[in-house]
Amino acid sequence: MLGKIAGKLKEIIDAWRDYPLQPGVIWEGRYRIDRLLGMGSYGQAYACTDLSTGSVALLKRNKPSKGSTGIELLRRESDLMSSLEHPQIPKWLNYSVRRRDEALIMQYIEGHNLEFGIYEQGVAYSAYEALAILKALLAPLTYLHAQGYVHRDVRIPNVMQQDGKLFLIDLGLACRIGERLPSKLQEALGEAEGSIASDSASAIKRRMRSPLPSSDWFGLGHLFLFLMYAGYEHPEGQPEKTWEEELSLQSEVQWFISKLLHDESAWETTEQCQQELDELLTRLELAEKSEI
Repeated sequence: MLGKIAGKLKEIIDAWRDYPLQPGVIWEGRYRIDRLLGMGSYGQAYACTDLSTGSVALLKRNKPSKGSTGIELLRRESDLMSSLEHPQIPKWLNYSVRRRDEALIMQYIEGHNLEFGIYEQGVAYSAYEALAILKALLAPLTYLHAQGYVHRDVRIPNVMQQDGKLFLIDLGLACRIGERLPSKLQEALGEAEGSIASDSASAIKRRMRSPLPSSDWFGLGHLFLFLMYAGYEHPEGQPEKTWEEELSLQSEVQWFISKLLHDESAWETTEQCQQELDELLTRLELAEKSEI
């Protein structure tokens, strides 16, 4: 009984500590909070105005209730982002400390993510359009891998669209290729040995969290399936089948996606993956023109 009361009291205290910053609050005399964009397990994201320049930025604050773990994750993300410079990855702008709170300030990408487009706007994609999205994402991923990092979270919520351009966002789970995270962070992220269950959803998580480029290839393959199923209607009363059986894909498209999903040694580098996709898209274009 006392344990339940103590647990409930902790929940109340944590909720109070994590209460979002309100619009109009000035962070460290420079950044005016405009609105809350979202809240994750360890951080809160806000659109803010940089009062020194008048420009809009994104401020990512650690969740106070997560203590030193939340701060460590935020600092890791900041260190990584500050070493990157790619037109499809948000730019690092600043890192700010306010008493026991810390914040990563980065470029704000105005627009919406693929998840919003699919579920809120009802956008559907052809196989060619979905492959074109993979091609656009392979540019920042090839760069990221060449710098020695993997993203580990290539999913539809982390792909932003702005004026027809795609951005790969949220590097909170990124790490160095081959890096083994400290046990404290493994436990916090649910990556400790034995902490990931054996069901299909957990198997997907395990593949995506691998500190190897193939984890991002897998993420791209999984993202492709999300895009294709956005316009798919399952026949009523019919048993579920594999994606290979349900989706009407050309054999070479199916082969390429299978390599992303199942073959961890399909390519020596992500650049080779990018080249293969370029060749596939060229063949599809030529085939379409020949049919006209």
